[in-house]
Amino acid sequence: MNLFAIALKEIKHNLRDKHSMIMMVIYPIAIILILGYALSGSFNNSITFKYNKVLYSIEGKNNNFNEFLKTIKDLGIESKQIQSKEEALKKIENGSYTCYIEVNEDKGEIIFYKNSVYSFKGDLIETILQSYVERYNAIREISLENPKSLEKILKDNDFNYVQESTMEKGKKPRALDYYAVTMLTMIIMYGSLVGSFSIGGEYIRNTFNRIMCAPVSKYEILTGKLLGSVIATFSQGLIVILFTKYVFKTYWGENMTLIYILIFSQVIMSISLGVGVAFMTNKETLSSSLLNMIVPIMTFLGGGYIPLESYNNRALNIICKLSPLKWTNDGIFDYIYSNNYSTAYTAIIINLCVAILFLTISSLIYKKKVI
Repeated sequence: MNLFAIALKEIKHNLRDKHSMIMMVIYPIAIILILGYALSGSFNNSITFKYNKVLYSIEGKNNNFNEFLKTIKDLGIESKQIQSKEEALKKIENGSYTCYIEVNEDKGEIIFYKNSVYSFKGDLIETILQSYVERYNAIREISLENPKSLEKILKDNDFNYVQESTMEKGKKPRALDYYAVTMLTMIIMYGSLVGSFSIGGEYIRNTFNRIMCAPVSKYEILTGKLLGSVIATFSQGLIVILFTKYVFKTYWGENMTLIYILIFSQVIMSISLGVGVAFMTNKETLSSSLLNMIVPIMTFLGGGYIPLESYNNRALNIICKLSPLKWTNDGIFDYIYSNNYSTAYTAIIINLCVAILFLTISSLIYKKKVI
């Protein structure tokens, strides 16, 4: 019972705090609007296809794969044929090319290799390739069942062989869509200040010793403060999502359940980070200063300010993977625009692992606290 009373107190405190509401709700909405319209010209296909390079090799007599090559060329994607598989894989590994496609026309086999650093771009190529394979398989089935109709179908350029929902026009992130995601995840990271103040604020108000003397277990105090801060921060983030979705008309995908789960995991990670730093420093001003330095760095590495993939720098992209924000942003974008769940699941696991780490540190320090 004490646990929920403490959590309710934290929720009321944060939602009634005008400074907190401005920082966590009004500020990100304003930044999304400004950056979304100011940089709209920089996002015309730049995120989706720019700097995409494809290596391929073909074994066999048929030329069915040429249709796929023509498709990606029309999209502005560079492709190059290569004979050595080992050389191709090295180029993929060092980041020179996004992916390598190995085709055996005689056996009807296609093997796809991609660089995990450029997962979003690789997923786009893979989606186009899957559409090509589905179309080819459809033609093959038609040729087996009704060969006479095949010639007529091939001449009909408007015939839809498969439904390609992932590559529909308008389903690529605009500047407004991009910053709706990255500014949301950035401001949630600033929610670590909420977690920090829930502990550090007690030192400022000289109430920490009173709490220690209260007939409430340390477990209830720590869990209640965490729970209240998480619910309050997630509620504020939810306001930003719904506002951008219905007022700015940003695209969040058709099913947002996984996005909500991913955002919730980031909130848990952020609050846990703030609480952990507060316990490690024992000073609210010092913990706030540290978090105000950490969050902008994590946001930059996560592509919050600009999409860093456009620099096509392998070392930078590897460093970016150290930021949980990078995984969270990629997880959201991959899920929305590539229907790829794996990155989102990975991001959730990373967020929870970071949260467990800082919660463990907090618990160990809190157990040793005495009046």
